[in-house]
Amino acid sequence: MIELLKTFIVVYETRNFSLAAKQLYKTQPTISLQIQRLEAELGFKLFERKGKQLILPTSQAEFLYPRVVESLRSLSTIFSQAKDTKNFKTACVLACSNTTAVYLLPSIMAQLIAEFPTFAFEIKIMNSQEVIDAVESNKAHIGLIEKSIVSPLIQKEFVYRDELVLAGNLASDFWVLRENDSGMYYINETYLYAQHLNPQIIKANNSEVILSLLKQNIGKSIISKLSLPEELPWQELDPEYRYRDLFIIQNRQRVTPETGEVYEEIKRLLLERNRTAGTDESRR
Repeated sequence: MIELLKTFIVVYETRNFSLAAKQLYKTQPTISLQIQRLEAELGFKLFERKGKQLILPTSQAEFLYPRVVESLRSLSTIFSQAKDTKNFKTACVLACSNTTAVYLLPSIMAQLIAEFPTFAFEIKIMNSQEVIDAVESNKAHIGLIEKSIVSPLIQKEFVYRDELVLAGNLASDFWVLRENDSGMYYINETYLYAQHLNPQIIKANNSEVILSLLKQNIGKSIISKLSLPEELPWQELDPEYRYRDLFIIQNRQRVTPETGEVYEEIKRLLLERNRTAGTDESRR
């Protein structure tokens, strides 16, 4: 059909089958046959003969011509865009805990974008359990979490050893915690239980809110040293509480070659940063 429409345009513009045949490098009978085929497809005549050479467009042809020209121009643009791989992006959803999304992932995103120019990355911040749920339910391709898990669906690998500190008003009777399913909630609860502490609790489901409270001298909390503001008082934790492992995860049953490569590159880059930070010990 496209070839027939191109022939129609040239015949309309030349008003002559012979001239149209020369422009299209075809014989005159071929041009006549193509116009007849197009008229049969459309169900109406496009041209009326006036003498041996001159042909005149019908009112239907007058109506069609500008619209066909515009349609073919649009198709040409679409076909050109289809050849350009930059117009096709592979979706890759990265579900991340707060610490990994804010303090680790940005440091490697430039390298990821350069390495995978045809990927459309989407970063979603969730608590660790929500990340796990998203990866298990295929709502995210790759996850970064702050707690260890055991799941037959999940492939989990160590990527970073995060140092923790006790920060805030160290004399306060208040302890500020994340929501129950977060990795930091588990860390703080484990510490409080082991130390036989029973402070008054303030909960917030956002790490930035917790940092703001601590800056206002309201309570204390165990937080990642990566997130520690310079002005916030803090102290080191005993060795058994000082570090936690961060993990990368993916759904074993839903790995594609493309997202599998992204997974491996994120793992490589974070392990490299871990070594650079001098925390090369990796625990499972």
